[in-house]
Amino acid sequence: MKLQFYIDPEHYPYAYQDNLSFNNGELLTELGSANTWLLWTLRTYLELKSHFTCVLVDKMPESGITLFSRGSVNLTQKPKRGQFWVCMVADGTWHPYSHVNLFQNKHQIKNNPQSYFIRHWYQIGIIRSVSENKTPVNIYYFGDTNNLAAELKSDDWNKFVDANSFKFLLPPVPEWNNYEKADIVLGIRSFEKNNRYDNKPSSKLINAWRAGVAFIGGQDSAFEDERQSKHDFVSVNSCEDLKKALLKLKDDPQHYHDLRFQAGICAERFPDAFFVNQWTDLLWRPIEHHYQKAQGISSLAHHLFIVGRWYLYKSRALALRLKMR
Repeated sequence: MKLQFYIDPEHYPYAYQDNLSFNNGELLTELGSANTWLLWTLRTYLELKSHFTCVLVDKMPESGITLFSRGSVNLTQKPKRGQFWVCMVADGTWHPYSHVNLFQNKHQIKNNPQSYFIRHWYQIGIIRSVSENKTPVNIYYFGDTNNLAAELKSDDWNKFVDANSFKFLLPPVPEWNNYEKADIVLGIRSFEKNNRYDNKPSSKLINAWRAGVAFIGGQDSAFEDERQSKHDFVSVNSCEDLKKALLKLKDDPQHYHDLRFQAGICAERFPDAFFVNQWTDLLWRPIEHHYQKAQGISSLAHHLFIVGRWYLYKSRALALRLKMR
């Protein structure tokens, strides 16, 4: 199977094209950032090129299977007959004319045709925690602070942290892989009720597990989808819940030990090979099936496919506008 990975010219990694590999230290730093085009398209290309015939391109191929990040192809672009598009949606919205859409959250696939769930790649080069603290001291948030709950950027939170001898750390992008001193990792986007963030992945949770660190998360649906026991991680609904959870862990070393031990158990479910295997299974089964089915279709059948997706897209947009009135 030949796979073509398309990144639009504005986001194509020309600066690294002489050494597009995991051996390129500068590129590794970029792959550990929040650059969607590199995190999805380039990372997947690098991970899969030893399993498939893969090419990375900056021009949309005229035929064959092409994978791309949602941001590389706008909603007015439609595939020609012979092209087979696979859109990696990430945090965005589905591409209505893509033959297949891949989502990083299970809850997004329910209402989109030919859509599949696939977990986001793990953080590259994780440095596992070696903290010997018997109770938590170093509380970390890894990620863009725009995605951190407002309450955790407030004076009230800072006073709580200081009063209880905690340290709250927000490492810069080049250190997003460094959990060496971490005792707790937070994954809380907001404390808004009924916001389950159904477009977000479980990456923060899985990365914490793989680093051997206890995790406290918000109400993200992706986190709950990964839960197999109540001890896998702590879930909180408010800033007051978070404070109580941290104080409980501070006052109960055994509880903290159990939570951290369980993180190591959970990590065993997600070795490196797990992430590659989910891609190979998806590509060789449903995507290959859809691709073969699309080959050789008539011009009329292709036109009906485009019209059907246009109608679905427009009808959903209209329903959303009516709902917002």
